[in-house]
Amino acid sequence: MDTREFNRLMKYAHMNDDTNGVLGSIYNNELPHPYFNPEDIGFTHLRNSDHNLWLSREDSQRTIVFQDLEFIIIGDEFQWEATGEPPCLEQDKLVLSYTSTNDHLWPCEHAFSNWHLVQTNMMNNDTFVEQKDQRPYFADILLGNLKNMRQTFFDLLKENDQLENNLISAFGVYKTPFIDQGTADIDIFFRELNKGGYVNTTTQFKNKNFASQFISKHLLESSWISIVAETIDDNRLFFPTEKTGKALMSNKPFLVLSSKHFLKKLREFGFKTFHPFINEDYDEIDDVTERTKKVFESFIELQQKDQTILRKQLQVVLEHNEKCMRNKEWLSRHARAMLDPLITIV
Repeated sequence: MDTREFNRLMKYAHMNDDTNGVLGSIYNNELPHPYFNPEDIGFTHLRNSDHNLWLSREDSQRTIVFQDLEFIIIGDEFQWEATGEPPCLEQDKLVLSYTSTNDHLWPCEHAFSNWHLVQTNMMNNDTFVEQKDQRPYFADILLGNLKNMRQTFFDLLKENDQLENNLISAFGVYKTPFIDQGTADIDIFFRELNKGGYVNTTTQFKNKNFASQFISKHLLESSWISIVAETIDDNRLFFPTEKTGKALMSNKPFLVLSSKHFLKKLREFGFKTFHPFINEDYDEIDDVTERTKKVFESFIELQQKDQTILRKQLQVVLEHNEKCMRNKEWLSRHARAMLDPLITIV
C-alpha cells in the first residue's frame, strides 16, 4: 500500500465512532482499520471499566457493536439496570469474551472473540520463551489470589510435599523465593506489587494493559509445564483469560483449573490440547472439587515422565498453539466475519 492510499484510508479510519477502541482488538493495528459509517454504526463496550455499570445507547436507529470484556449468564441471576432489558437491540452486534449455556437468549447476533487472548497477543508479540534443556522446577503454578479451586489445589500441594520442586505464587500466602530473582521489568513490577495480601493483577504495567497479561521469561523458562489457574469454575461458562493465553503463547504444556469442558471448548475454537500424552480426564468432571483433585492426579502422573521426551511428543501441538496465539487475525476471526459485511467501502 503506497503512502497516499494509506493516508486516505487512515482519514476514514479516524472517523469511526469507536471511543473505546473496540476495533483495535479485532482488526490489525498496523493497517488502517476498516471504515464503518458513523451515521449507521457505532462501537462501545457493553459495560464500563469496572464492569458494574451497563452502558446505555444514545438512540435506537443505529447499529451498535457492543464488546463485553468479562462474563455474565444472560437470563439467569443478572438483572439489567433501568429497563430490565439488555442495551443491545435486534439490529446490534455483540463481541463476547466468553460463551455460556444461555447465549441463545441474546437478542442480537454475537461472536466469540476473546479480548484477553488478543491483549496477551499484543502485549507479548516480541517475547519468545526459550525452551531450555535443563530447568530447576517442574511446574510454574501462579495461583494468584487464592479462591475456590486455587485454594484446593494449593492445599493438595502442601499435603503432598510439592512446595519445593515447583514455582508457586499464592498472593499473601506463599511464594517460591526464586520468583523474586527475576530482573526483567515485569518481574520487578510484580515483586513490588506482591508485598502483602490481595493483589490487583489488573493494575497497568507501563501504561499499556493489565500487568498479568505480560509474560515473565524468568518464570516460564524455569519450569517444564504450567498449571493454569483460570478465573471461572462455573460449568455454564467458557471464559479463557491471559492465564491460558500465556501458556499457549509460551510453547508450554499445561493443566488447567477451570470449568468443565474448558479443554473441549479450546479445541472447538481451534487450539490443540495434550491427550493422550497428558491425562485430561478431569475436563469431563462436573464437581469443581473433584475436578481439581483430578487435575492434581494428572500433575503427579506427569512428574514421572521424562520431560524432554514429552516435549518431543507434544512438539506439533505446542507449535500449533503458539502459532495461533501469535496470530491476532486468527484469534479475532469470528468477530471479523460478523463485522466485515458492515464495512463501508471508500
